Amino acid sequence: AYDLVIAIGPLIMMKFVANLTRPYGIKTIVSMNPVMVDGTGMCGGCRVTVGGKTKFACVDGPDFDGHEVDFDEAIRRQQMYKGDEKRSEEMHRCRLTGEEHRHG
Repeated sequence: AYDLVIAIGPLIMMKFVANLTRPYGIKTIVSMNPVMVDGTGMCGGCRVTVGGKTKFACVDGPDFDGHEVDFDEAIRRQQMYKGDEKRSEEMHRCRLTGEEHRHG
């Protein structure tokens, strides 16, 4: 029998791992990786709701009880950056070679 599961990966995967282990009462630790800007919690970029309370992954984590993490909120917050990421990917200049890489 297992008494601990550690999940590290995409939010959706960690959410479903926690959902799978919950009915069996298996302690599940997830490693959250939200955007971390200052590493002190002051910017709020790494804010995560855990057990109904606001936590900051850079100072309180990044590891949390997977059964307490609000994954739906974390996934919504992650989506906020999709437009910026897409624009960045569409035109990228390699810092090492100076080559332009265009996608899309």
